[in-house]
Amino acid sequence: MKEFENNKNEFKLFLIHERNYSELTVKAYLSDLNHYQDFISRNGIEYKKIEKVNIFEFQSYLEGKVGPRSFLRILSCLRIFYKFLHIEQLIDDQTLRVLKKYPSKKIRYKKDLPDFLSKNQIEKIVEKIGLNKKINEFDKITNQALIMLFFSSGIRLSELISIKLSDINFSNNEIKIFGKRKKQRMVNFDNNTKDLLIKYLTLIKKYPLVKDLYNDNLFVTKDNKPLKRRKIQAIVMNNLKELNLAAYGPHTLRHSFATHLLDSGVSIEAIKSLLGHEKLSSTQIYTKVTTPRLKKIIRKSHPRGEK
Repeated sequence: MKEFENNKNEFKLFLIHERNYSELTVKAYLSDLNHYQDFISRNGIEYKKIEKVNIFEFQSYLEGKVGPRSFLRILSCLRIFYKFLHIEQLIDDQTLRVLKKYPSKKIRYKKDLPDFLSKNQIEKIVEKIGLNKKINEFDKITNQALIMLFFSSGIRLSELISIKLSDINFSNNEIKIFGKRKKQRMVNFDNNTKDLLIKYLTLIKKYPLVKDLYNDNLFVTKDNKPLKRRKIQAIVMNNLKELNLAAYGPHTLRHSFATHLLDSGVSIEAIKSLLGHEKLSSTQIYTKVTTPRLKKIIRKSHPRGEK
């Protein structure tokens, strides 16, 4: 990443001397660029040859770290950075066009958009995948099973990647999860997800489960290689991006899981355990999401609610 670091330093001078930006603005832009540098470094992305899917992946990577308003600012920073690279003849027109055409106008603030999916929405997504004639049967069932497991269990992306076949108990609809700091917990999935997982494993000839396959990863490619983080992010985002949501990555599915539990009357302490949170304060964010919704329901349903 030495080359990127050098370009970042040159970009700093460009902002100061060519754009005449204030010290605070320059500092903010460099901080935004650090997020991007961390992302491309972790995922081995060639930043001079990025594609639209890479920006989708970056947006998903930032989910839970920054809000939509902050992402708009980061996207603006990236556009200026890539314009600088173009001026310096370090990238071609096509790469610059990727940043220019990324749909920033469609991104709205979280206060205006829901950041969770309804059960009806997830059912329509799964149905749409099954009807998609552009992808093969393996990809269809993989996408359906993966998205439904996120939605029905509330697991993290890193946790889904690490699931082994030996961790799954289809008799009890349970999966043994190793979360942060290798802390173990059990999560459940519904019968629809169970059917999709069995269909997926049957398709790749790994069901019924046998000991010889216990160390295999749950989600794999056609070549039986573990499905990578970037691919999983792309699957989720490509299937959720048309919805009217504040965000549409794997974390949105986890967030949806917790929101529906809270709306159903499950205690915040129980949700904390299911999500694998260490602190209750991490779980209490969902009370902020559901309280406005509950107020709306009361106004509509209570005899004096609209008066």
